[in-house]
Amino acid sequence: MGYEAALSVAKSRVWFYEFDLPDGTRTRSDVPADVLRIHTSRRDHLRRIIKERVHNPDKLTALDFASHEGYYALELAKHFGTVHGLEIRRESIEAARLITELAGVSNVSYSAADLQKMSHDETLSADFVLVYGLVYHLENPIHTLRLAAGLSRRHILVETQVFPYDISGAIENGSYQWQRPVEGVFSLSPDYSQAREGGSTDLALVPSLNALQFLLRTFGFRTLEVLRPHQDDYEQFIRGSRVIVYGCK
Repeated sequence: MGYEAALSVAKSRVWFYEFDLPDGTRTRSDVPADVLRIHTSRRDHLRRIIKERVHNPDKLTALDFASHEGYYALELAKHFGTVHGLEIRRESIEAARLITELAGVSNVSYSAADLQKMSHDETLSADFVLVYGLVYHLENPIHTLRLAAGLSRRHILVETQVFPYDISGAIENGSYQWQRPVEGVFSLSPDYSQAREGGSTDLALVPSLNALQFLLRTFGFRTLEVLRPHQDDYEQFIRGSRVIVYGCK
């Protein structure tokens, strides 16, 4: 597809994200204006973590779980040597490839994957793994987090809505005399697999923050940081119903 044709397609398409186009315009998003801040809040925290935590990222690789239309893959491409996006929806991969081509970015690739069923593939291992906006759409979030952790050589950054209460304590294990700890909880919620932003099934288990942290520690991340929201962040971050957690092995 030629440049003019690609630009025309991008302008006629309704996007989830607002992308800057090479002619000075922006893509048309159907996300309400007061919600769009979620995208730039995520981006700004990603930039800070790379700047403060990742040494010489231009010599490293990054993997973007649920890369969608390529918004964060393109941000990763500004910092890392190579970036690969994994995405379940064909139309989202096509959109990501289109916007990547228009942006003139050559160090990003995309492929199809169901991250709830995918097995570990060592060829996809990367120094930095991004898991933005995915966990709260998953029926099997533990599998996907284990997969992301296994593919991460060092760094992970997870953003998700969370169940609003941290629950801990003990639960009986065959007898009241035997107990095992409770390290968090998941809410059972409906999801929407037919929608553009939904998961691959119509059920989702949304973790509490302490459940998410416990899983990341269990999967090998020795250092964890729950990012503090900025004053101008999207309101869910400020209220704590949405969090970003950085992990380092």
